[in-house]
Amino acid sequence: MTGGSTPADDAGTTPHGLTVVDRSFGERGGGYDLTEIRRTGSGHRLRVRIHRDPYPRQSHALVEVLTPAMTWTVLADESPSAWHSATPYRSTSPTPLENLAERLFQRAVAILDPE
Repeated sequence: MTGGSTPADDAGTTPHGLTVVDRSFGERGGGYDLTEIRRTGSGHRLRVRIHRDPYPRQSHALVEVLTPAMTWTVLADESPSAWHSATPYRSTSPTPLENLAERLFQRAVAILDPE
């Protein structure tokens, strides 16, 4: 896998009040991946993992929460049928996956911290 990672000391705050803890993007085989971890205002750690493969059935997009037992638990996912065809076959940047990642983070916040 190639690509880079944003360490915690480069963290920023997103428009929805989530703090970016870590972010990585990479290309592998015929696909590419985005993994991003954010912290909510209430202290939850959320992780989005997106893999875009040439084949929709081998692609996935999900958001997880870190439990007190230090395990990641899936909160929500989005079927490749909802996003796969709107993304390019190959990418050297995370840009094609960023809107999908943002949607997943918003869904997680709505589940964990309803207003």
